[in-house]
Amino acid sequence: MERDMALQKEEAQEKGRARKKDKKDKKNNKIWINILIFILSAGVWSAAVYYGYTYAKNYIDVSIKNVQQENAVNIQALSEKMDQLSTEINNLKNRIENTGDTISDSTAVQERIDEKLKDLDGQLKTLEKSLKVLKEAPNGQN
Repeated sequence: MERDMALQKEEAQEKGRARKKDKKDKKNNKIWINILIFILSAGVWSAAVYYGYTYAKNYIDVSIKNVQQENAVNIQALSEKMDQLSTEINNLKNRIENTGDTISDSTAVQERIDEKLKDLDGQLKTLEKSLKVLKEAPNGQN
């Protein structure tokens, strides 16, 4: 009988140990599952952030290149207009010098020519300012 009691006590202790072991195993499994879920979610977020960054960087780079191309076209157009205005001003000055006395007698014609020269000078200065602004614009390169 003592033997039976000892066996029952021993069996009860073994069952208790088995339950503790099962609880420990379940707890360890939960911990590993939580760690795995954390690692996977961190990986997904990292991938999302990386691809978002690369997409945004590519978009900004393309936008900067488009602005640079547009500025180059505008600079070219302004340069051509400045050359045309300079040529026109020089032609008017040459005409004035060549005609000399006949124009100086006619004050109305002289006034119109002066107005035209002032207007062309103003346009030239405006175009030079625009060209300067475009040339000073940042290149936007990496």
